[in-house]
Amino acid sequence: ISYNNLGFALMKKGNNSEAISQLKKAVELKPDFALAHENLGVAQMKKGNNNEAILSYKMAIKLNPDFAEAHNNLGITLANKGSTSEAIVHYKRAIELKPDYADAHNNLGVALANKGSASEAIVHYKRAIELKPDYPYAYSNLGNVLMSKGSTSEAIVHYKVAIKLKPDFYEANKNLKIAISKI
Repeated sequence: ISYNNLGFALMKKGNNSEAISQLKKAVELKPDFALAHENLGVAQMKKGNNNEAILSYKMAIKLNPDFAEAHNNLGITLANKGSTSEAIVHYKRAIELKPDYADAHNNLGVALANKGSASEAIVHYKRAIELKPDYPYAYSNLGNVLMSKGSTSEAIVHYKVAIKLKPDFYEANKNLKIAISKI
């Protein structure tokens, strides 16, 4: 457990290489420790080692099939690799396990929007906002999908909320300017 905790702390400080080293020790000493496998996956993903991260998340899920965070993070990594359909399966599983998981709702919304399911994406963005009203990324993502549907005025409202919550949010600021230029 101490290697896991140290690895997690190192990862939070941005030292992913050392975090991976410590987390690998954690899983070597306790191979059935699902949380250590999941943390290892996060550190690997942050380092850009998506294939290794996928294996770590899958091991965490094998050890604990009801590990919502591992399903969500596996979904993120799969989406990063272009496996959107497979990512959607894991986001949905994370939400089944933890219906109030705002990040999973937002991530599912992104994946659905990327697959062309804007209406379904909107439902998940709104649920993420309902669960976490101070979630700038969900507001911005909702704005993006509303823009794609031609609801510019409504998108502007959501971009403004995202920016109010996170004033240095580059994408929301850029998209707000684009949306205003279309009115």
